[in-house]
Amino acid sequence: MIKYFKIVSLFVVLHLHAESIIIDGDLSEPEWEKAEVIDRFYEVSPYTLKETDPSERTKALIFSNKDGIYVGFKNFQNKGSMLSRKSMRDEMTSISEKNSINIDFDGDGSKAYIIAVSLANSLFDAIKVQSGGFKTDWDGDWVAKAKEYENYWISEFYLPWDMVLMNQPEGDKRKIRYSALRYIAKDQSWLSSAGTMAMRAAYFEELDILEIDNYTKSRFDFFPYVSSNINSVTKIEDNKVGAEFFYNTGKGQQANLAVNPDFGQAESDDVVINFSAQETFYSEKRAFFTENQSLFNISNYERYSVINTRRIGSAPGYNCSSEENESNCNESKKNYSDIDFALRLTQKKNDNEVGFFIAQEKDEAYSIGRDYFALRARTKVNDKTIGYMVTQVIDDLNNTTSTVNVFDYIQVKSDKLKLYTDLLVSEKENQSGLGFRTQFVYLPTKFTKTSGSILYFEDDFKLNDFGYLQRNDWVHIGVGADVKKIDFDDSSSIKQLESGIDINYDADTNGNSNPIRIDQRNEITFKNTSAFKFDFGFRSSGKNTTITRKDEIYSFVKVKNRISITADYEAINYKFWTYDWRVSFEDGDKYSTWDSNGYKKKFFKIAGSIYPNDFLKINTQFRVRKENEWLNWIDGNNLATYDLQQKTISIDLNWFKDNKHEIRLKSQFVAVEADNPRSLISDFNGYLKQGTADVKPFTKGVASFQLRYKYEIAPLSNLYIVYSRGGNDYDDEIDRKTSAIFRNPWENPSDEIFSIKFRLRY
Repeated sequence: MIKYFKIVSLFVVLHLHAESIIIDGDLSEPEWEKAEVIDRFYEVSPYTLKETDPSERTKALIFSNKDGIYVGFKNFQNKGSMLSRKSMRDEMTSISEKNSINIDFDGDGSKAYIIAVSLANSLFDAIKVQSGGFKTDWDGDWVAKAKEYENYWISEFYLPWDMVLMNQPEGDKRKIRYSALRYIAKDQSWLSSAGTMAMRAAYFEELDILEIDNYTKSRFDFFPYVSSNINSVTKIEDNKVGAEFFYNTGKGQQANLAVNPDFGQAESDDVVINFSAQETFYSEKRAFFTENQSLFNISNYERYSVINTRRIGSAPGYNCSSEENESNCNESKKNYSDIDFALRLTQKKNDNEVGFFIAQEKDEAYSIGRDYFALRARTKVNDKTIGYMVTQVIDDLNNTTSTVNVFDYIQVKSDKLKLYTDLLVSEKENQSGLGFRTQFVYLPTKFTKTSGSILYFEDDFKLNDFGYLQRNDWVHIGVGADVKKIDFDDSSSIKQLESGIDINYDADTNGNSNPIRIDQRNEITFKNTSAFKFDFGFRSSGKNTTITRKDEIYSFVKVKNRISITADYEAINYKFWTYDWRVSFEDGDKYSTWDSNGYKKKFFKIAGSIYPNDFLKINTQFRVRKENEWLNWIDGNNLATYDLQQKTISIDLNWFKDNKHEIRLKSQFVAVEADNPRSLISDFNGYLKQGTADVKPFTKGVASFQLRYKYEIAPLSNLYIVYSRGGNDYDDEIDRKTSAIFRNPWENPSDEIFSIKFRLRY
């Protein structure tokens, strides 16, 4: 096996040297002498727009040839101030010198790729789409190398023409929009040649324009994989062989096919204990769904997403009560579905894009797999982008078909004003539902922003078969404003002050108003790189229309006013460590209809990072949340208040050996204690009153532990060895100590999995 790794690595090295430029952190090749030169940079984080200090000047070079686009940076800096700490891929928060190139390859403002490398040769890539989303789950096929010199350091990028799906313009020239960026670690400051970065609302309009030589290049990639998973608790062993195929014609068409894919995750999700009526949204981490998927992205923050690919391969449905052998059915239940295949076809030509997506789950012993379909089209007419998508899920087990039609519209009125609109219609089991979103973003100046949105989702609107919807039966109106101040005296310790306010009104479609929320935010960035945030919040009295899970008679509960204050501090990065903390307090009025003392909440967090060298980082965090009169739904019209305490301990470790070996430890342990229960019910008008139900205190513990070794055989070819252990423990009978709540789910896990996976690229 080691001999095989060496052969593959040698092939990759020979491939890189076969290009016209050697990617080695050296810009001495003659081709660089004819490159476009960029040497004016502006500070964009903090957003001061000040030009670069001459002692830390930056020069970027860009040119293209038949192989792709090349970008080089020469960063002048005192050698003693250079930081080069290794980090995980896509971990942009690491304290290390960085360079980044942001490119909108088609120059049409619909999508840009953010590509970065650190001085420690850690890589980052993400996609920024026109509708506002910023996704780091895409891993592209590109190469970069950084190298340190005496009074400067260099980074070098190679972006092949077949790296992404591009439109093919007529002629031999391509007009791109771009920005070259540099991160200075000691100042925690980002510099940009275009005076913008991806978090800016006017990002696409502020990018610079450059005309480069254009070429076409097709690519076919074959990714076979072998994986084995053994669960020592459930005694289930799962061995798989499959493959993924990626074909880019180089002329605007791309096809992606996965056959018997392994959609298991090599990285665990964060632990979220959710007692609310809203489902928790988890981002996608599986490779097939992150490649060339942005065309199908129609979403609005975490309020909704028309396609949530985490649905595919989720737990199968079962009707064990109708089976002859009900006990065998119950014992055969799985928490995931295997996949027969998934296929995605996309094409981009001029201002038009179309795409087709299909995935089919395997039939199980007591379940039938679901089928997923999506068809997407989008076109740009002057300053308007108009799109349409239809999705469908066929569930033969439950004999249902769910269809969603979406019309989306974006208009860039100017570099100061953008308008967004989505119209959604769902149909399932002969019921139709309507959804609607309209939003504006207005930038009066470079330092101010105003935004507003209206959302409307009918009670019969259903998106969650394929997509994600935070809640239906929902009316939302929100407005917000932000302002930055940077003109502080040289003697001041403050570098930037940012303030904002958000006002949100929510209700159900019957006009039952939820509490009005007003949030006022402030953040001070100091010249020594530390930061302090303090926020104020107000929640008016109103109706909670989700807690009773849409009970036909008791559809809401009236809740009281609340006010809150939160303070958050992030310290400077010392030589080997740093820390941050947060405290929050919230108070609510007393209820007069039962024996209430008023809602109170306290939250404390302390976190720290230790980095004894550039290749090891340890993160720890401890959080405590305490709530008096925490209101929780039991069933029907039965509710209860508790004195709740939740403690969370997190320990993460990242260790690197050169650029090939990586060990990651990720763990979270949560202990919930709910004491002093009091039974409550709601009357017809939503007023809470003392109930008579027997409500017991309870404790809940959750443990999540993952140790992962990753070996990079070649770019996008990896070996994973993963050990995962997790458990969930609930008890409403015994008054347990906190230590036992932490310990029990670890000692009695629901899953203990050892996995090994090869994924190779040919």
